[in-house]
Order: sequence, then structure tokens, then C-alpha cells
Amino acid sequence: MKTKVALLTLIMVLIPVGLLLAQPTMTIYDTLKANDNYKTLVALIDRANVGEVHQMPGPFTIFAPDDAAFAKVPPDTLKRIMDDPSIARNVAYFHIIPGKYMVKDLPELKECKSLCPTAAARPLQFSKVDSTYLVNDATIIKPDMEASNGIIQGIDMVLIPPMAPPKVP
Repeated sequence: MKTKVALLTLIMVLIPVGLLLAQPTMTIYDTLKANDNYKTLVALIDRANVGEVHQMPGPFTIFAPDDAAFAKVPPDTLKRIMDDPSIARNVAYFHIIPGKYMVKDLPELKECKSLCPTAAARPLQFSKVDSTYLVNDATIIKPDMEASNGIIQGIDMVLIPPMAPPKVP
């Protein structure tokens, strides 16, 4: 009897400890920074000083364009985004929604307002076509990368919120 109680007690202690150890320990930012395919996004986040991605507990879902996606952005547009911290912040926030959503849950969500503070920013829309998951027109190419403060959905294009026209000198 004592052996059964001891074994049961040990199991009750080890299961929660095992679950804690199985949880991701790196934040969204740390996870992106550790992956060589997201250097431009990390630079954008750094330029924008987006604290939520760095250390806030979340949970957040970030739609993360890889470097190939940023390579598709016209160079003058990318320069404008990276040169202006305010625009960089809007673009970074446009890729983040509150809550942790696995890719399979997005079509049910249908749409969600991003954290982009720009009033004109439209909600992100989610759909599934055959076996492909989409956010707006971007394809989710690397789904469900877990982090301690949320989830990363790797996408194949940069989502750009409506921006003010460039200032005329």
C-alpha cells in the first residue's frame, strides 16, 4: 500500500513539473532572432521598438514574413518603412493580433483587428483554401511556431497597413 501511495505521489509531482519543462521558454522575439530566416523582421521590430514582442507575457499571434517576403517589397517602400520608426511600428503591429491562435483555428476566427494603432488599418482576414491557410493574401508557410508569449505563423509576404503619403519637401 505504501508503495502505491509513494508511486501515486511521485506521479502527481512529476507530471506538473514535466508540463512546465515542456513549455517554450523563448519569447516570440527570441524565437525569431534565433531563426536565420527572419533577420529583416527582427530589424523591423528593433527599429519599431515593439515591446510586446520583446518581453510582454501576451499571448500574441504574430504573422511573421520571412526574409524572402521582405525581398518582394519594393526597395523604396522598404527604405521608407525602415527609416521612419512610426511607420515601422505600424507595420510591425499590423502583423500582431492579441491571443494565441493555432493555424487550424484561424478560419473560424475569420477576421481580427491587429494591434496596429492606425485608425485606417483594416482587420486581418483569415481563410483556408484546400489545404492552404491565408491571412489576407499571404500564405502561412511555417505554421504554429510556439513561444513563451504566443505563437508565430510564418508567412510569405509582408502585410502593409495603409500608410500616409510621403511628405513633400
